[in-house]
Amino acid sequence: MISVVLIASEDLAGLAAQLAMLVPAAVDGLVKEVVLVGDGHPGVEALAEDSGARLVTASGEVATRLTAGVAVARGDWILTLRADPVLREGWREPVEKHLAGGAGAAAVLTAPGPFFDKLFPRLHGVLARRLDWPASGGDEKAVARALRAKRLGY
Repeated sequence: MISVVLIASEDLAGLAAQLAMLVPAAVDGLVKEVVLVGDGHPGVEALAEDSGARLVTASGEVATRLTAGVAVARGDWILTLRADPVLREGWREPVEKHLAGGAGAAAVLTAPGPFFDKLFPRLHGVLARRLDWPASGGDEKAVARALRAKRLGY
């Protein structure tokens, strides 16, 4: 159902933690595939191989890398993520509710953190139908604006 497009970084511990948070959702069928977009760092390649993620090599700005990942994604929905911030327990419930009753609308997945993050929640990623993904691409904030994404907090 969901293809997760995960932008890799040299933070291998963060990437591994992010992948670990996706495992239960993959086992249950919510996450269909993980597309790990890396820039050729050997640790990322090994992590993709070990986790079963599909590796796409792309360099440049986040917008370029997201576009490369979305281009090969096969799920009906795309969820973009980065190594940081790592998803927390409870992320699935609002996503599943949104998929069931969101009428196809795009959403931004956010989670509160320390004091200032309560006022300005941390962006985890954008959830959007693959067919609605803007051809012009952009980073997560640009895509969220273009799709008029609503906020999904957890």
